[in-house]
Formats: sequence, structure tokens, C-alpha cells
Amino acid sequence: MKTTSISANMKRKIDIKEYSEQFRYTLFKMVAARRFIQEHRLWEGFWKYGWVSRFLVVVALLIGLKFLSIAINWFQNFSAGNPGQAFQSMGMLAEQFFTEGFGFLFSGGMKYAMLILLEVLVFHFSRRTVYILTGKDTDATFHEFVDAQVRMIKVGIYAWVMELVFTGVFKVAFGIFGFLDFLQPAFVFAVQCYFLGFAILDNYHEQFGMTIKESRQYALNYIGVAAAAGLVAYLMMLVPVAGVIAAPILTSVAVTLAMYELSDLHILGKDAPGPSEEVV
Repeated sequence: MKTTSISANMKRKIDIKEYSEQFRYTLFKMVAARRFIQEHRLWEGFWKYGWVSRFLVVVALLIGLKFLSIAINWFQNFSAGNPGQAFQSMGMLAEQFFTEGFGFLFSGGMKYAMLILLEVLVFHFSRRTVYILTGKDTDATFHEFVDAQVRMIKVGIYAWVMELVFTGVFKVAFGIFGFLDFLQPAFVFAVQCYFLGFAILDNYHEQFGMTIKESRQYALNYIGVAAAAGLVAYLMMLVPVAGVIAAPILTSVAVTLAMYELSDLHILGKDAPGPSEEVV
């Protein structure tokens, strides 16, 4: 029989093939999530969280405007008359976008700060999706939203610290094996995607009574889900303004749809075994 306790989940098998299938499956769920949002009008009831939710979203939008200002500045200076100059302008835009925009958003903990600001979106859309899928009443109160916001702050700090730790380890390891140094960016990016995705996945775990520690352990069974969510969130956040808002909405719904079908968490609660737990 399978182990049925999160705390006892210590004999987990690493299954690359399974994680790859989870990754692919979650990416496909991004398309399904868009249809699900439209069909069930998940945005309804969002503003019930009061002025706090509005304030947080506005702050996130103001940060997102930084990317828009880069694009506007480029178009103002773009010259289509000279093909050579036009090509050079495109190159300058790409360089400026990734040094100023990408560096600003994804260096340090800024991406987690954005996710913290937009927790209200993840909170609302994830809970609405769970309600539609399970019929479980998840009509959250303002107090529950505040608790979720505080939890996201803790999760965001944890994810940022772990990202820094792994990045440091990779630098040391690839420094020793210099001939493999070209692989370091890929490993670092994969870790960043996982932890960003975990911050989104944790909202699903939270709805079934998991502590952050239990959520961290259980998420290791669904590395592919977290990695796919993190990758999509990364890419969408690069789209000025609209992407910043759309990223947490789409990924939170997609993760909920994927986890509902891949795990038994909605049936067994936090005692549900993960797919990678060793049979004992």
C-alpha cells in the first residue's frame, strides 16, 4: 500500500519521465484554462475583497508600466525608412528590454514581489475554479484573504531564498567543472521556474489544509506542474501591463485544473499520496 501521510513522505522516487508528462500536461492546460475562465466567468465577485485588492493590483500595474515605457520609447525612435537602421533599432529594443525590463523584474526577489502584490488574483481565481470543479463552498472572507496574503509573503521569501541557494550551489559546481559551464544558465532558469511555479501551486495546497512545510513536501511529487506554471508565468510577465495581470490568473487556473486531474488532494485532503511516493 502507498504511504498516506505527507509527513511520512520520505521515500519519494525521482521520476523524470513522470515530471516531463506533468510538465507537458500542465502546458496544455493553459489553453483549457483560458476557455474555463471565459465559460465560467471566473472574474465575477473579484472586487468583493475591498479596497485592499484594488490597491495591490494598481501597484502591480504601475510596475508593469515600466515595461510599456520601454516599448513606447522604442517606437518613438524607430525608423522604418532605412532597413539597416530599423534592424539596429530592433536589436536595441531587445537589449534594452532584457537589461532594463527583464533584469528589473527577475533579478533578486522582484518577481516574487509582483506575485505577492497579485496574490488576490491567484486567491480568487484558484478558489473559484476549485468550487466549480468540486462543488465545495470556497466563498472566502476578507480575513481568509488576509491570511492567504500573509502566507504568500512567507512562500515568496522562501522561494527567493531557495532560488539564491541553488544558484550559489550551481555556480560553485559549474566553477569546479568548467567544461560544463555553458549548462549553468539552463539549470538556474529551471530552478527559477520551479520556485515561481511553486508559489502559485501553494495556493491550491492551501485550500486543502496544508501547512507551508507540507506544501513544500507535496509539491516535490508535482515538479512538472510547478515548472510549467513558473515558465508560463515568466514569459507572460514579460508582456507589458497585460501580461503582469494575466500571468497569475491563467497559471493559477491551469494549475488547479491540472492538480484536480493529476492528484487526489480534492478527495483525500492533505493525506493524499503523491504519484512519486514509493510503495511500501
